[in-house]
Amino acid sequence: MKDRNVGGVFYKIEVYDKDGKLIEEKSGKGDSILYNWTRIFEVLRNPPDYNNKFKFVRTDGNVVTPDQIVASGCSMLAPSGNDSYGIVVGSGSTAVDLGDFDLASKIPHGTGSGQLSYGDTSKYEEISGTTVSEGVQRSFDNNSGADITINEIGLVVKIYDGSSEHYVLIMRDVISATTVPNGGRLTVKYWITWNP
Repeated sequence: MKDRNVGGVFYKIEVYDKDGKLIEEKSGKGDSILYNWTRIFEVLRNPPDYNNKFKFVRTDGNVVTPDQIVASGCSMLAPSGNDSYGIVVGSGSTAVDLGDFDLASKIPHGTGSGQLSYGDTSKYEEISGTTVSEGVQRSFDNNSGADITINEIGLVVKIYDGSSEHYVLIMRDVISATTVPNGGRLTVKYWITWNP
């Protein structure tokens, strides 16, 4: 009988030129899982041990300890133009640390110098036999007037506690330098594979 297990976190990056031609593609297994992710797991695993477990570090560096999470207000599917959550990209190359709470140098949404236009973060799924890959994807357009180099990617979730929204980084990876040409597009996919 096949041993069933989680294969891990993976990413894929595609770069297209201004004419829509694929000019670069890379993929890898992520170093992604951060303390924020494991804290969510602990809360779900040990609900009686709520105290001191339900704690996150937001992307602004503030520690929050909400009394509850309202699932209907939580999401990782950010709409177009919103760079507060969903897949985010940056130019920083500082090595991944389990305690990371934000990208080293996030590239903001926009069309100005050093900015990328963030599309929506949408669902990504592939199923082949018993192997399931579930994740998210997002595209970024470079209308800044110059090439932009990406060195890091991450995933931020929006957590709603009934009164406030908190943006929490749960995954981050440093990748080999990836240049998005002016007028081009970057697409990032992040997923977890089960039963590889």
